[in-house]
Amino acid sequence: MGGTPVLRGTRITVYAVRGRLDGGDGVEDILADYPNLAREVVETVALYARTHPFVGRPGGRAWAKAT
Repeated sequence: MGGTPVLRGTRITVYAVRGRLDGGDGVEDILADYPNLAREVVETVALYARTHPFVGRPGGRAWAKAT
């Protein structure tokens, strides 16, 4: 996943879980979609994603002058 933190044994990124929680889904909704996850894992992932924000690549063209 290009260095993005994932839940161990899955390809679910911590930021995907945070996005669902920020989008209005609850922990119960995530657990319904991924029954192999424990509630503690989802809550821990949400805490990790809040304390370690996604940085990513800078946007735009650095060489273009702002007008």
